[in-house]
Amino acid sequence: MPYAWLIGLAVVVVLPLGYLLLKRRYSRRMRHMLQAQWGTRDALRRPDADQQRDIARYWQAQQEHSPFEGAVDNTTWNDLDMDQLLASLDCSHSIVGSEVLYAMLRRQDAPLSVLERREALSVQLCAQEDTRLTLQMILSGLGYHAFHGATRYLFHPQYQMPQQPWRFRVLAVLPFTLVMLGFLWNGFFIAAILALMVNMFVHYRTQAVWEKEMTAIRHLALVLHGARKLARAELPGLEAEQQEIRGIVSQLRSIRLWLQLFGSEQIHDLDMITPLLKVTFMLDMLSFVSIIKGLQRHGPDMRRLYELVGELDAVLSIAQLRARHGALARPVFHEELRVEARGLCHPLVERPVPNDLLWNRNMLITGSNASGKSTFIKAVAINAVLAQTLYVCFADSMALCRARVMTSMAIRDSVLAGESYFIAELRSLHRIVDARAQGQPILCFVDEILRGTNTIERIAASSAVLRALAGGNLLCMTATHDIELTRILDGLYQNVHFSEVVDEHGVRFDYLLREGPTRTRNAILLLDQMGYDSALIAEARDNVRRFEMTGRWQAE
Repeated sequence: MPYAWLIGLAVVVVLPLGYLLLKRRYSRRMRHMLQAQWGTRDALRRPDADQQRDIARYWQAQQEHSPFEGAVDNTTWNDLDMDQLLASLDCSHSIVGSEVLYAMLRRQDAPLSVLERREALSVQLCAQEDTRLTLQMILSGLGYHAFHGATRYLFHPQYQMPQQPWRFRVLAVLPFTLVMLGFLWNGFFIAAILALMVNMFVHYRTQAVWEKEMTAIRHLALVLHGARKLARAELPGLEAEQQEIRGIVSQLRSIRLWLQLFGSEQIHDLDMITPLLKVTFMLDMLSFVSIIKGLQRHGPDMRRLYELVGELDAVLSIAQLRARHGALARPVFHEELRVEARGLCHPLVERPVPNDLLWNRNMLITGSNASGKSTFIKAVAINAVLAQTLYVCFADSMALCRARVMTSMAIRDSVLAGESYFIAELRSLHRIVDARAQGQPILCFVDEILRGTNTIERIAASSAVLRALAGGNLLCMTATHDIELTRILDGLYQNVHFSEVVDEHGVRFDYLLREGPTRTRNAILLLDQMGYDSALIAEARDNVRRFEMTGRWQAE
């Protein structure tokens, strides 16, 4: 009997004490790591292609549930390399933060009050380390587990659960009851061991059968558990967010205990206590059933709570962006269809050359190969998206109207769809024309329009399409090699250009935007720089002169 009491004392005192010590050690290490990584590139997530596709599923499910027509569409997202941009911004501590940050970058309709609140929080978190660390620690507890599959349950709560869930309640109380009886007769301890073995078999059996559903619900449980911590934490300046979270958590109080049990995970590789408790008392299945019942009643509350938690994590990414770059501008919005910027840069270019811009009429950008046309129009488009989503700009200053950003740039042949490059580009341009008819202001960006067809038809069709896009609620910026368009569209489009400098060292670019159409070409100069035969180069130059004078390539 004394040995039985000693065993009981070890279970009641030693194991919980060890758990607390491990948890405290883990928290200290995590806090030091977060302090060291703040404002550095080490904090970036850098998801791979599969993770990026999974992160996008939250937005896709959100769109299916409540479609929004003014979003950054897939063509524009791909044209602007927004997955790469997301990777350069995302310092989320949880997968929820990455998912909501992605969704924020797709929505261009956030009210000004929401944008200003995001900015205020990001500035505050940069300045207040204690608040920031508390928030980071709580959000880190949610884990960064992609492929959780919970988004379909958030927006389409068709939950399944095991039949006859009362079985798990019986199995949960049986080992505890037998251990208590063991203090009266040692034989019950043997029965308790047998009951534990049965529970272990049932636990791992149900884990295998319900693995997919349990993974999804476990993720939601972790979010609920983290939200409750956020509601109770001391976070000066975040009182409004905490109040809303507190209100939603109170609506979910029926599953409060279960979500804590279900969302708990090992805090260390040596932590054997948490799995033992889960197996002994069937905590996973009991919690699983109870949480599903609660979520079926509170679907909208769960969706809003998920978004709130993710937004706080996304705001930390914005704060980290400010800490890394410092000189980010806050955009100024106005009613006029116009964009004005000073020191505008492309956020993905390592050593960008800043440019000033006044874009109040349709703009045609010409210039030599590699002179910076495509990079510049992408810089304007990306900053217009960032201004309306994250309320930041990579510029000294930027003023613009609230408008939908749409592009037609990186068109490719679609072999599987049986579409040529030209057909794919026509479809891309047509979607912009269709969007214009909806009446929403549009900032349109086109790179090398209709490059998939012959020269004569390309210039004729391009000029017609660009005329059709000009005016009304659409402001168009297009880059082209077709200098003929500068004459055809003169007066309708403002002409600007990028140029090069040619000297004894070769062809160099300064990447500065200049007024007027380009008057230079560099293709033949590059042939010379690459060491092509001088006779070939001379023939090419003669052909250019002959064509400009007669309209023919060959001498008669």
